Amino acid sequence: MSARRTIFISGMFDMNNYGDLLFPLVARARLADAGFDVVAVSPTGGQADFPDALPTIDIGEMLSGSIAPAGILIGGGYMIHANSLAFLDHYGDPSLGNWAGAGLWLGATLAAALRDIPIAWNAPGVPHPFSSRQRRVIDAARHAASYVSVRDEGSRHLLAPATEDASIAIVPDPIADLPRLWSRADLADPFRQLLARKGMAPDTQLLAIHIRNRSVAGVDRQALGSALRQFTEARRMVPMLVAVGQNHDDPTVARQFADSLGAPCLMLDDPLSLQEISAAIAHSALYIGASLHGYVAASAYGVPGILVGRPSYNKFSGFLAHCGRPQDLARTWEEALTMASTKGQRQDGSLLPASIADALDRHWARITAAFDAPVERREARRDFALTWMRDMIANDGPGWALQPILNRRMRTQPAAAGGLFDLSPIAKEHP
Repeated sequence: MSARRTIFISGMFDMNNYGDLLFPLVARARLADAGFDVVAVSPTGGQADFPDALPTIDIGEMLSGSIAPAGILIGGGYMIHANSLAFLDHYGDPSLGNWAGAGLWLGATLAAALRDIPIAWNAPGVPHPFSSRQRRVIDAARHAASYVSVRDEGSRHLLAPATEDASIAIVPDPIADLPRLWSRADLADPFRQLLARKGMAPDTQLLAIHIRNRSVAGVDRQALGSALRQFTEARRMVPMLVAVGQNHDDPTVARQFADSLGAPCLMLDDPLSLQEISAAIAHSALYIGASLHGYVAASAYGVPGILVGRPSYNKFSGFLAHCGRPQDLARTWEEALTMASTKGQRQDGSLLPASIADALDRHWARITAAFDAPVERREARRDFALTWMRDMIANDGPGWALQPILNRRMRTQPAAAGGLFDLSPIAKEHP
C-alpha cells in the first residue's frame, strides 16, 4: 500500500465563520479516497472554537516549515485579492493583517514554487479588480497553478479581464458537497439536541433566518421584525436567527434583531459545532438569508431558500446560475418574504441539480490529477518566483531582498511576521 500524502489547503480557517471552516472538511472528504491527508493553513495558525473544525498551521509554516506536502490547494471563499484584512478584529495587527490575505494565495503559490510542488485552486472567489501594477504577478500566479478554478463568471472576468481564458474553470461552490460530511439522517440527533437545548418542542417548524449587518443597513428593523413575525405566525413556524459568521458580527446583529420580532424565536448565536449549524439549517422548513453558504446548505438538504442580495454579489448570482434558479435572489427583505410565500415543502433529497454534483466530481478529479503530476507547471512555478522577486525589488528596492541576511543590528526595520518573505508590498495598493 502506498503511503498517504499531505496536501495543504489555505484559507481563513482560524475564524469562527461557518462556510470558511467547511472548506477543509469537504476537501478532506473528497481527497481521502485518492490517498491524501489535508492540513489546513490560516494566517495565524490558530484553532477555531468549533470542535469539529480542523486545526491549522500558519503561513510561515506553509512557506518553510517541516511538513513536506505533495501539493497546495487554494480556497475557497472570497480570497483572491490583495487587500488588507486588518479591518477584521481577528487580523487587526497590521503586521499580520496587511499581508495575510495575499499570503493565503500568493504566499501559497510562492510556497509551491519554493517547494517545487503543484498548486491548484478550489473554486475561490475574486471580489475586486486588480491594478495594472499588480497584474504581472497575478498573471504569473495564475499560470503557475496546475489547475485554476473560480466559483462564478464574475470572478473569472476579474481574474483575467483581457481574455476569455478557457483554462479557468467555473465551478459551483464546493460547499454544495456538504452532505458528504453529514447526511440529513446524521444530523437528526444534533437537531433534536439543539431543540432541547433551546427549550423548543421536538416538532417545532423553523424558519432559518440569516441577517448580516450590511443586509439590513438603512432598513426599518421594527417593520422587518413585524413582517417576519406575521410570516412565521401565519405558517405556524418559529423564527430561528442563525449567526453563521462570528467575525462578521452575526451574533451581535442577531441579538439586536431579536427584540424587533416581538415573538418567541430560537437564537442560534452560540452554536456548539459546525455540525449543529448544519443540523439547524438541514431540518428547517425554509431558509431566508444573506449568507450564500446558508443557502447552499439549505438547498443541499432539500430546504427551500431565498438569498437576500442586499447588496448582491457575483457569488450569489453565480451559484444561482449553476443551479438554474436566478429567481431565488431577492433584492429586498420584503421581496424575499413575498417570494418565500410561494415556496413548497422541504424535500427528502437535495434541491440542487445533478449537474452540480457532476461538475464537482470533475473539479476534484482535476485537483487530484494536478497533485499526481508534480512535474507539470514546474517552469511556470519557477517563473512566478522570479517574477515575484523582480517586481518586489523594482517596487521596494534591493533592501527588500537583502535586508533579512544582514546582522540584526544592521537592519533598519524588522522582517515581516511569518518569515523572510514580506507579502505586504503587493497589498499596499488596493484595487
